[in-house]
Amino acid sequence: MTTPQVIYKPPKARIPKPRLLTYDDYVRLTPSDNGNYELHHGNIIYMPSPTPSHQIFSGNLFTEMNVHVRRHKLGRVMTAPMDTVFTIHDTFQPDILFIAQERLGIIGEKKIEGAPDLVVEILSPGNDTKEMAYKKVIYEFSEVREYWLVNLTKKTLTQYENKDGDFYVKYIFQQTDTLTSLVIKEFKANMQDLFDF
Repeated sequence: MTTPQVIYKPPKARIPKPRLLTYDDYVRLTPSDNGNYELHHGNIIYMPSPTPSHQIFSGNLFTEMNVHVRRHKLGRVMTAPMDTVFTIHDTFQPDILFIAQERLGIIGEKKIEGAPDLVVEILSPGNDTKEMAYKKVIYEFSEVREYWLVNLTKKTLTQYENKDGDFYVKYIFQQTDTLTSLVIKEFKANMQDLFDF
């Protein structure tokens, strides 16, 4: 009579999933006076400083938007760095954002606590395709109503409209066009002036 052979099977190793960081972790782990970080899907991402042309365009567009919004009491326009919490694991710093008058309650003491009505992202050499695609998905999911993506090289501004949680291209503004908005009533700006850098 033979003794049955017992084959030892070690237990399967359980590899712990990495912990996703939250906004509180992000605040604790990044310098309080440095706007060069964002939180993407629970991971802290370093954002390189923008180029002069980026900042000139941003300043030009902010000025046009802010003057119009303040004059007509339509809400608030803000620029980066400004922590904007979209989900528990996603805190971005959009280049420019607009919050409508009736939604000013999302402006907290230290951060924007929810999705703005309009978000502007200006592409820089440091932006990669994966990063921008991820941001676009979060903006859609968070119900940002209008999204502008600016390409400084091509001198274009792509305007997206959110319909039922999906962005659709509404218009691609060229350098010779007049920029208008879907959510900022009667806003107009000369694209040629915005790209004056």
